[in-house]
Amino acid sequence: MSSEKKRVPAMKSLLAFEAAVRLGSMTAAAKEIGTTQPAISQQIRSLEESVGGALLDRSGNQLRPTEGGQRLYHDISPLLSNLHSALERVQSGFSNHVPLITIAANFGFSHLWLLPRLQTLKETFPGLRFQVLPIDQHDSSNLHDVDIAISFGKRNSQMGTEITLAPELVFPVCSPAFARRHGLGQIITRKDLGSVVLLHMDERNPRWLDWTRWAESAGFGIIDEKSSFTFNNYPLLLNAAIQGQGLTLAWGALVEQAVNDGRLLRLGPTVLREDHGYILRTRHQQNSVIRPVIEWFKSSLEDSNSTD
Repeated sequence: MSSEKKRVPAMKSLLAFEAAVRLGSMTAAAKEIGTTQPAISQQIRSLEESVGGALLDRSGNQLRPTEGGQRLYHDISPLLSNLHSALERVQSGFSNHVPLITIAANFGFSHLWLLPRLQTLKETFPGLRFQVLPIDQHDSSNLHDVDIAISFGKRNSQMGTEITLAPELVFPVCSPAFARRHGLGQIITRKDLGSVVLLHMDERNPRWLDWTRWAESAGFGIIDEKSSFTFNNYPLLLNAAIQGQGLTLAWGALVEQAVNDGRLLRLGPTVLREDHGYILRTRHQQNSVIRPVIEWFKSSLEDSNSTD
């Protein structure tokens, strides 16, 4: 080998750098790799010495890659993921090991969308095992122990590990009997909103549209919510709507089955927020085992969220 060729940095330095950038924290990287924060810091400094420049901006409170660090991260992240996949396939060949893919998602998505399709997912990928981890936390960014994390929120085009599955579509739903009892048409009116019981989540999370912000987006202006009933669990809220207890807001993907079964009636108008939606985060976008599963989620969720 020519003496002019630079020595390839140690693998542990590359792993430490990739994990620190992906997780946004040296402490989280140390936890994932199974070492200490000072060791991660030292490995990254060794990598910086090897490449001849700073890879991390340490001037602020938040860990951020420099321009050169961002380029290196995007180059090595898929390579490390493919290496992990290759080792897993070899291990499978020696030990008949069936790869396990862990999927984390909030409780509403897990219960209303994923679980009814879990058998289809298994049949589509018979050579894989799946573990579903329902979570009830707003920020899934620290879920570094899972292969796929699905959450709802505002899209961030700068995140290289983020894939938008479907934009947000929000519309009113109720039981057919409730609609008949209150004379609701296919498109509800401002008068309807003031005369029927409105059901909504009791937690005012800015990521999700509530009745007030939905009404403003739909052109109704400010509405009176005095007749509202609140719930702290979205599947429970939908069940109340199915039982005819009121009108609620629905997200296309989550109520597809109930609407198709005739348990809920979809009304208008529909509010579309293209900058919000269901987002899949993974550090394995190029992994040959996980990539087809990601494509399955994209295709299936696009069908569920269709306006047809």
